[in-house]
Amino acid sequence: MDIRKPGLGAYITATYPNKESFLKAVKCLSGVSDFLEIGIPTQNPKYDGPVIRKTHFDSELKGLDAIRVTKYGDVPTILMGYIDDYVNNLGLVTETASEVGASSVLFPDLLFEHLDMLENYINAMREYSLRPTFFISSNTPYTLVGTLIKYEPLFIYLGLYAATGIKLPLYIERNVREVRKLVDNITLIAGFAINTPEMVKLVISAGADAVVVGTALVNKLNDQRACVEFMTSLRGGLP
Repeated sequence: MDIRKPGLGAYITATYPNKESFLKAVKCLSGVSDFLEIGIPTQNPKYDGPVIRKTHFDSELKGLDAIRVTKYGDVPTILMGYIDDYVNNLGLVTETASEVGASSVLFPDLLFEHLDMLENYINAMREYSLRPTFFISSNTPYTLVGTLIKYEPLFIYLGLYAATGIKLPLYIERNVREVRKLVDNITLIAGFAINTPEMVKLVISAGADAVVVGTALVNKLNDQRACVEFMTSLRGGLP
């Protein structure tokens, strides 16, 4: 499934705070989001800010066991984990993604710390008819970004800040516009610290096709009305 443009996505960590609440959140968010990112709980969520990090530590189940609690697919769903945990077993992750109805597996640390595994990742994705997705930052070399296009990814994800939910004095518009030029017509998603309609509008206007919200959702996951109202308010920032 392709990502709707312009689109609004939601990130939640699998089985946080427990399996029952997570399943309710998936159902609710599938009705108000254009796509989902489902975090694979890990003991080392190194690129996540303190709020999302806590969801990893407090999830009822860990690793792929947390992913397997349901089937996805009402909207495009991407599993998001750290390749550090699966360097010797990429096939298990992609097989699991295929079994639960996910469209892709996104590893934020792939290009930064395990670039030598890029081809292994591509092959593992193709084996199960999944499309690759890539996480980059404004510091990712332009030549590498250009190389990624040939793999025809479902999307390229631009991290706006150094970690989720943490705001730093970066020139967001400039960064998004520069990356937009590099990725041609590949879907460009931006995330980290998206929490207001104004931020959504800013990022989309700069050239992103979609945005993802995560940290700002955490304290609303147990209240479906608050969750829906918040996502609806963010949608107000889309064209």
